[in-house]
Amino acid sequence: MRTEAQKARAFGKFAVAAVLESLARVLPCAPRMRASIEGWPGDLAGAGVIFRINAGLHALARSGRHAGLQHIYSDAEIGDLAAPAALDLVLIDVLARHTPDLLQWMAGPTQTNEVARVAGFTAALLELNAHAPFPAELLELGSSAGLNLNLARYGCHLGGMDSGDMQSQVQIAPRWQGLTPPVAPLVVERAVGVDLSPLDIRDDEDCERLHAYIWAGERERTERLRAAIAIAREHPPQVDTGLASRWLARQLAAPQREGTRRVVLHSMVVQYMPDVERATVDAALSLAGAAATPSRPLARIGMEWSKDRSAVELRVTSWDGGLTSGRTVVAAHCHPYAEWFDWHGLERK
Repeated sequence: MRTEAQKARAFGKFAVAAVLESLARVLPCAPRMRASIEGWPGDLAGAGVIFRINAGLHALARSGRHAGLQHIYSDAEIGDLAAPAALDLVLIDVLARHTPDLLQWMAGPTQTNEVARVAGFTAALLELNAHAPFPAELLELGSSAGLNLNLARYGCHLGGMDSGDMQSQVQIAPRWQGLTPPVAPLVVERAVGVDLSPLDIRDDEDCERLHAYIWAGERERTERLRAAIAIAREHPPQVDTGLASRWLARQLAAPQREGTRRVVLHSMVVQYMPDVERATVDAALSLAGAAATPSRPLARIGMEWSKDRSAVELRVTSWDGGLTSGRTVVAAHCHPYAEWFDWHGLERK
């Protein structure tokens, strides 16, 4: 918890850091919670277990079921958190009353469907189209509620250029450093996704779950999520239920129309995959990439933690049957929730 608090503080998320630091102090008062954390079967950080608990706390606060917690999270909205001792007392009471609720949040998958990450996907697609323009068929792994599948319905401001729908309710404008993506056409012909436990954007409880995973005090993200949900209810994304590797194998085996680029997308999802699942996805892409041609290219765009979890990288691999087919490029380094991008482009090796 202290480690995750340090990470949150480094990203400027002081309210989240204060809550996690308080949880670390009061955890001995909640033996069931402590036992569940200490007995977790796997990597706590990789599974995002601490942030599942944080989302559960946020959900309790938003529901109004614990007045003290609701007050603390309301203070987080204005940047005036309670003193550490007062925060500890509230969380001790929360753990005494609501440990079963928080254990349910621990057991469920994380559901951060951050549409700001679309900026990275869009910039990468523009880079690919600047080399060879094709309409795209998007296949997203770990889609959650599928909000990123509506990327063509959002406006993106990428440094010195704009792309997408400038009249959309969702306008994405991360802090942009480095190169400006090229001006290029961007047409999405088809967009489908898969998730082990997809959320239904028509279900208010599922939408509330997405809101709970936004850190307290982040009004811009909350408003962007609300707008993206409104768009998705008018234009429902297609998200299938299933294992990513099996679903992807079926999608890649289906005929690809000549003159289209098939693009596999994923953001902050690989860390949750077991090693076998991750290797199977890689193998399916390599096999399909070997069959790619200049008129039926394949690409993979992934926004994930580096192997040592020291940075988030946006990596692009493109297959087209040419001499550089299968080359992977770190096109950018970025914030986990896409608040900023340092864009290098596709020429970086």
